[in-house]
Amino acid sequence: MNQLILLLAAMTLACQVNGQISGDLRITWTTQNNKGRLEIYHEGEWGTVCDYHFDNVDAAVACRQLGYCSGIKIPPSHVHDGEGTIWLNQLACTGSESKLLNCTYNADTSGCRHNYDVGVHCFLSCQTEDEGDLRFNSSFAVNKGRLEINYAGEWGTVCDWNFDNVDAAVACRQMGYCSGIKIPSSHVQDGEGTIWLNRLACTGSESKLLNCTYNADTSGCRHNYDVGVHCFLSCQTEDEGDLRFNSSFAVNKGRLEINYAGEWGTVCDWNFDNVDAAVACRQMGYCSGIKIPSSHVQDGEGTIWLNRLACTGSESKLLNCTYNADTSGCRHNYDVGVHCFLSCQTEDEGDLRFNSSFAVNKGRLEINYAGEWGTVCDWNFDNVDAAVACRQMGYCSGIKIPSSHVQDGEGTIWLNRLACTGSESKLLNCTYNADTSGCRHNYDVGVHCFLSCQTEDEGDLRFNSSFAVNKGRLEINYAGEWGTVCDWNFDNVDAAVACRQMGYCSGIKIPSSHVQDGEGTIWLNQLACTGSESKLLNCTYNADTSGCRHNYDVGVHCFLSCQTEDEGDLRFNSSFAVNKGRLEINYAGEWGTVCDWNFDNVDAAVACRQMGYCSGIKIPSSHVQDGEGTIWLNRLACTGSESKLLNCTYNADTSGCRHNYDVGVHCFLSCQTEDEGDLRFNSSFAVNKGRLEINYAGEWGTVCDWNFDNVDAAVACRQMGYCSGIVLPAYAVSDGEGTIWLNDVKCSGSESALLNCTFNADTSGCRHDNDIGVDCFPCATEDAGKILFKTNVRSNHTKMYLGIA
Repeated sequence: MNQLILLLAAMTLACQVNGQISGDLRITWTTQNNKGRLEIYHEGEWGTVCDYHFDNVDAAVACRQLGYCSGIKIPPSHVHDGEGTIWLNQLACTGSESKLLNCTYNADTSGCRHNYDVGVHCFLSCQTEDEGDLRFNSSFAVNKGRLEINYAGEWGTVCDWNFDNVDAAVACRQMGYCSGIKIPSSHVQDGEGTIWLNRLACTGSESKLLNCTYNADTSGCRHNYDVGVHCFLSCQTEDEGDLRFNSSFAVNKGRLEINYAGEWGTVCDWNFDNVDAAVACRQMGYCSGIKIPSSHVQDGEGTIWLNRLACTGSESKLLNCTYNADTSGCRHNYDVGVHCFLSCQTEDEGDLRFNSSFAVNKGRLEINYAGEWGTVCDWNFDNVDAAVACRQMGYCSGIKIPSSHVQDGEGTIWLNRLACTGSESKLLNCTYNADTSGCRHNYDVGVHCFLSCQTEDEGDLRFNSSFAVNKGRLEINYAGEWGTVCDWNFDNVDAAVACRQMGYCSGIKIPSSHVQDGEGTIWLNQLACTGSESKLLNCTYNADTSGCRHNYDVGVHCFLSCQTEDEGDLRFNSSFAVNKGRLEINYAGEWGTVCDWNFDNVDAAVACRQMGYCSGIKIPSSHVQDGEGTIWLNRLACTGSESKLLNCTYNADTSGCRHNYDVGVHCFLSCQTEDEGDLRFNSSFAVNKGRLEINYAGEWGTVCDWNFDNVDAAVACRQMGYCSGIVLPAYAVSDGEGTIWLNDVKCSGSESALLNCTFNADTSGCRHDNDIGVDCFPCATEDAGKILFKTNVRSNHTKMYLGIA
């Protein structure tokens, strides 16, 4: 018996530690005592509970254990992650349990993490006198704002999901108003505390919101979905449906406002059209009118009352039209405006004028309509429409000036999507769309009317440039005015035609990026010459230059000579040395440069042999000074058997290449010498160490540090008569000069000379601050057998090794 008593005492001590009993609960991570992360004391430690299968029944059991009347679950996404052990998983309480540990659960929580720690919200009261009371929480006005409800002794919010105007009307009637509408969550400030109700579904006959059908599970809803309501101050007034303008535009136009439910509000732009605008204007005493789109009026305030107006045109009041009272999806940036006509017929209806400081015959086009001057939209407006407009104003013809080339106008945009046949005497006789709601003044069109429709010098060409007598921006005389030519699709065939017209033998295109922007009219676009034409105007072209700007003005480079004795001659232009520098070629009577793109050592070897050297390699553009003049050749592709660089395959279109890509060549003074591959030190360190230099192609140069290691150093040292050696990293030697001959050296260790090792002859990416050095060991020293060290150049780590010097 005594043994049984001792056993029970031990079990009690095991279950109670520091005053805590296994199964005790607490709420943590919160500023409120009744809600937060749920924790349970088990096996001597506080831990958390997994959210899997945990529901409001489980939460109610936990809350009753903690002394509250009931409670609901707080999902893990709304609580901070806990620490320590997760004790319980997949709770399944029936609701009758007095402790959470009495419920069915799974002790295996290995699949659960702390981001799934559950919380509970315990009710402060399960029944109060003001249960279900409603209030506004807002600085909007006395009759509108975020809706809040008193539930379980706490004020909280209502979720927007499925909440509609029927629900809002029930809420407003409960608060003493005649009716009301929903304010969507996006129009109210986020609330705090608990979201009590979700997915309201009132029939409209309820006296309280809590009498409606709803879902108490709000775990998926956040405060950015808190709903609001707008309760009506009056459900019928004498001035119901009255209209007014609210704008500083003018007396007859502005944002449209309507009086509804005792308040002035706005009308949504959606589906609102000119028929609706005409009804509104007639209601306000005008003869007719058109819509001003929301983008052209200032945003209003207050309530948006009407949406998706659909008037037939016969109505006397806007409220008599069909409309949707649900404006929850509409914001004030969609408030519509109307422009009511001062007159529906005038003597000068359809008159045209220019409004511009360009010149007397060009500028922004304006038309007189409904008693007001306004502009014309650029959309679908073309040269046929421009010609009709110009003839109406007394000119022989004309072309369109795109909206991007004229100043933005003011007032009303009257016409859109003009479609003239060309036979009309007035622009208003053409087909057009009076709906300009989608058009802004940055699309106001202009016209350029011709001073003359035929001149003796029609199609004459000239240069306008300070480059030289034979090159520059190309200009053409058309319709009595000098203008430019667009770069689009213009190529060397077109340039050759232009140059022959000006008396040269041929020529090439200068791309727009290499010439100064012109002025005036761009006359021709998308030239497509065959090459047989005697004049540029005889080529196929597009007269619509509306998409082209002067930064696309093309230039031409006309050849001074189409064949010379020194055609294709090469030379260096450099202060480097006699055998290296920027490569230049004589072409069409002028010296120019060669583009670096695709140029390689095979091309360099051909160039060097042409200049009398045995071979050579490329100097990348980054190592030579930028040249001047014309870049003649691009994308060289020599096979290596050519006697001249011009015999290689190349691209004469160098328009994409600039002088910072001018290539250079380094020609070899000798392709084989007795001392080819000889090595030496160049250093003041000592006789057996210093910067490593190699004799190659008749010149002394350096070796790149990249991938050079102690095996390579040992080969170099043995070649110079030493027993072995190690690397001196680049930072430990002075920078060299001249050519860097070898890169990525990779010796096996058995080679007798460094040139017998594998290496990369492309050193274009290496600079002299990467010149390698070596420290060679004599073959007999007093320190023979001592511990030596070798250094990995790349990692700068020093490793110990045993060696015999």
